[in-house]
Amino acid sequence: MPKGHHYGHSQKRAYTISYQRITAKMFTTLLNSPLGKYSIDSKLLSKEHCHFTLTSTKDGVKYAVFTINNKAHQIALITDKRSASNKLYISCPYCQAKRQHLYAIKTAYACRQCIGLHYATQSEDRHARLMRRIRKLRANLWGNDWPDINNMFVNVYDWPKPKGKRWDSFYKKRAELIKLEALYWPMAVKRIDAIGRSCSKK
Repeated sequence: MPKGHHYGHSQKRAYTISYQRITAKMFTTLLNSPLGKYSIDSKLLSKEHCHFTLTSTKDGVKYAVFTINNKAHQIALITDKRSASNKLYISCPYCQAKRQHLYAIKTAYACRQCIGLHYATQSEDRHARLMRRIRKLRANLWGNDWPDINNMFVNVYDWPKPKGKRWDSFYKKRAELIKLEALYWPMAVKRIDAIGRSCSKK
C-alpha cells in the first residue's frame, strides 16, 4: 500500500504540485507500438520510475509494467470506447481506477486518492478563489499576454473590446467581470487593513 494511504488524519496536507506525475497522454503512441522496453524522458523521475516494459494480455489490453523497489507495478492502458476520440486512461496499480494522472512516490506510482493528495485550490479561501476566477475570465477574454491581465489594482472597465469579439458577448462578459471585481475589492481592502494592523503591533 502506498505511503499516505492510511486511516486517521494527517497534521499537514500534501499537495499534487509537490509530486511528479505521469499522464495518460504520455502513453498514447504505445497503443500502436510493439511490445518491449520503453522509457519516459524525464530528468525529474528516478530511473525506476522512467523505465518500463510494455506487455499485453490475451484479449489485447496493454500494460506498462514498472519495476520499482524490486516490485512490479502494472498500469493498464484503457481506451474509453464510448467516446468518438477513444480517450485514453491509465489505471492506478492500487485501486485499479481509471485515471488521467498518476503520481510518483518513493516506491510506486499511485493516484491522488490512494496517496491522499489534495489540490492546492482546495485550501484557498474565498478571497483567493475569487481572485483566481477574475484572472481566468480576464485571460479568456483578452488573452494571457494582455498588459496588466493579473494586476488586481487595474479595473477592466476601460479595456477595449478584443478584435473579432461580438459586442453583445463582450459587454456580457465584461459586466460579469466588473461585478466580480466589485465583490473582490471590499475583501481585499479588509485583508490589507488586517495586515497593516498586524504589522503595526510588531
